Amino acid sequence: MSIKKILAVAGMVALTSSACVDLEVTNLNAPDRERALATPGDVEALISGAYRTWWFSQHGWAPGAALSVGADQHSSSWGNFFMKDFGSEPRIAIPNSSSYGYAYVVEDPYFDAYSALAAVRDGLIAIEGGLEIGDDGEDTQRALAFGKFIQGISLGQTALLYDQGAILTEHSDLEAISFSPYSEVAAAAIETLKEAISIMQGASFTTPENWMSGSESSADLTKLAHSYIARYMAQTARTPAERQAVDWAAVRSHIDQGITEDFTVYGDDVNWWDIMKTYTVYSVWGRADVRTLGPADQSGNYQAWMATPVAQRDEILIDTDDRRVTGGAVDSDGKYFGYMGPARFRPERGTYHMSYYGTIKYDDYAYDWLGEMVELSKAEMDFLKAEALYRLGDMQGAADLINVYRVANGELPPVTTAGATGARCTPRMPDGSCADLLETLKYEKRLEVFLTSPGDAFYDDRGWGDLVSGTATQFPVPASELETLLLDIYTFGGSGDGSAPAELLSSEFSADLLSKKREVFELIQDRYTRTLPTVMH
Repeated sequence: MSIKKILAVAGMVALTSSACVDLEVTNLNAPDRERALATPGDVEALISGAYRTWWFSQHGWAPGAALSVGADQHSSSWGNFFMKDFGSEPRIAIPNSSSYGYAYVVEDPYFDAYSALAAVRDGLIAIEGGLEIGDDGEDTQRALAFGKFIQGISLGQTALLYDQGAILTEHSDLEAISFSPYSEVAAAAIETLKEAISIMQGASFTTPENWMSGSESSADLTKLAHSYIARYMAQTARTPAERQAVDWAAVRSHIDQGITEDFTVYGDDVNWWDIMKTYTVYSVWGRADVRTLGPADQSGNYQAWMATPVAQRDEILIDTDDRRVTGGAVDSDGKYFGYMGPARFRPERGTYHMSYYGTIKYDDYAYDWLGEMVELSKAEMDFLKAEALYRLGDMQGAADLINVYRVANGELPPVTTAGATGARCTPRMPDGSCADLLETLKYEKRLEVFLTSPGDAFYDDRGWGDLVSGTATQFPVPASELETLLLDIYTFGGSGDGSAPAELLSSEFSADLLSKKREVFELIQDRYTRTLPTVMH
């Protein structure tokens, strides 16, 4: 498969914003580039196969489970998937070391994203060189549009997760490629998705089923691109100030042009699967965090839990009118969550991890890893639009969108522009007061978008300022990459505001030194044959 021919530069992107090096690396085992990319079928396979690489950069062993516990969306004290270390309190700095047992959580999303970018880059260069795909070139625009789409979402996810990255496209000068801050990577992602939209608006096509585990028309891909732009515009923010400064009118516009139903990929337990919707939902592996469900409580248990020192916290029963959380009794199943009894976690790792409740939302998929896996939901876009309306001053419009889900699914009284009201108002704040409109929006979105897409709660909580103090708000460039380039290793987390400053990357190096010391870094991680981590640690 041509997709295996990955540009050597894709593993060499960890550079400072001011540092450039010669990235030319000779791979004696690789076939001649021009010969390998001369066949239209190979070029199309290179581009189309990149989506699966992107999928596993998000839905594989990382980063979903780690980001979920980091946002206190679900809770687990098992070490697997970096859950214990990233979700324990007090928060610690990310152990950014190539020898760390869960180093793959920082590495895999990074290297897989750049593997997808490198594959697409080769394919687009061939197309720009005049290669045509299909009879009389009828499929060339499809490959071009899809390639730009993959570029956009790969750069977008990199901007969401990492503090910096290389903007790798078919136009990149590999001898001058350098690091850019996440804000610039996000801007490049958005512009690239706009390019994809422009191409798709002038074409009409349908992708083969094996490209995205389901066929997508150019019209559907256009909507999907608009929705991803809206997501990246809002969720790239690292602080409440950055989130407030988002161009919310533009976000609303892209949402209005975006998806009108959930975008799903079909899980077949062979080529396509989603770790976050399996391991984190098994009752022995993970539970719904008290911080997620607690605001629904009417008994005062949640307020008492929040007032208790972290080390002394334990499971609490939740008395709520929200039918998504329980069926009425504290030990009954709701629509999305269920009572599962005492958590089977190791108490010496902290009873504050414990929760009586877990999600039952994905039981059908988790049972055999077969079926639809939602990646981007209509609910996510609706709540993002509600936030846009709120920030643009349309409080009633925001409340109306919230109530679509709150009333039908939660069976709760409608929220007003003042927020949740009534003797049993839901949600409640840690001090017991009724939540205002924005806090109600947050609560409703957390329930409706629970474990849908990796990082959904983490990126929102980061921008809202709701992460636990000391939580790393972003990932550093992987240590293995920095070591390859002889750069200083840095990390984030453990400080009071959750964004520990990075150590300065070394600027005392030369291209000659790097070329002598550097070995070709294998980009494609052995993720597809990685041993299934069925043993809990």
